[in-house]
Amino acid sequence: MTIDISFGPIDRKTITREKGNSLAKFTPDYSVVDIETTGLDTGYNDIIEIAALKVRNHEIVDEFSCLVKPADFECLDPFVTTLTKITTEMIETDGIPTKSAIQDFIYFVGTDTIVGHNVNFDLNFLYDDALNFLDFKFNNDFIDTLRISRRALPDLKHHRLKDLNQYFELDFGRLHRAMADCHVTKSVFDCCKNILGDDWSYTSPLNKSRINIDDLKSTVSEFDTDHIFYDSYIVMTGKLESFTRKEAFQIIVNLGGHPQNGITKDTNFLIVGDTDYSKNVKNGLTGKQKKAAEKQLAGQDIQILSESTFIEQL
Repeated sequence: MTIDISFGPIDRKTITREKGNSLAKFTPDYSVVDIETTGLDTGYNDIIEIAALKVRNHEIVDEFSCLVKPADFECLDPFVTTLTKITTEMIETDGIPTKSAIQDFIYFVGTDTIVGHNVNFDLNFLYDDALNFLDFKFNNDFIDTLRISRRALPDLKHHRLKDLNQYFELDFGRLHRAMADCHVTKSVFDCCKNILGDDWSYTSPLNKSRINIDDLKSTVSEFDTDHIFYDSYIVMTGKLESFTRKEAFQIIVNLGGHPQNGITKDTNFLIVGDTDYSKNVKNGLTGKQKKAAEKQLAGQDIQILSESTFIEQL
């Protein structure tokens, strides 16, 4: 699947998020969360479904699920309906207002640690809606099963939820519905715990040296020449939430792409992470974002992607 989504830095809605701590460990008590949306960008798209599982001592004790009807809702894009099987009629008939959905969700999860797959995608939408509708900072700590699965299964080519569902031979019905995805995520969390051990945790090294891109070598022998990132030159800016910069660059190399430290005439993509705490930000933009925008205006075919959009392409 190729999604050509590019956002210009001028039009994109920005919110400084004060989210909870990102944890990499196993815990017996938590809430699994998943959402479905009309698209990938928090600045332009909306939540249409929220689901959650409350887990105590590793067992599911309660469930939450609701369809959401955004303000000024008219209809769903056919692509969204094909992907999720959620129809415009379902939203019109059963969807509740976003404010009510967020209130009910926050009441359900309380102060639980949140577990999700590529969980920053879900949390960014939930955080923004909680802030916009309730003036509430949704800052629960969180655990990303995408991040943990990369540690548990380093040799697996892809770590998307559907890949892990197949690898672990799980079966919870149709993926891309929030409740089904919650159940798969919970099982993936359990399977990774069985591989890594109950006491496993990961802490990033304190000494972070500059990445030497020339030292990165592909760990695969064959490439998908039709992949969007194959033979593409890719730059990153801001702090990535789902993996380290080195891990992201290694993924690009394994796809046959070419990571770069800075924007050049060859650059095809700029991946934008969290820039809130970057010392190089001026007027809300990093130097790389500004240079990429200038290249776009000059006619260079360079796309600016959010981290979530980047992950979708993997």
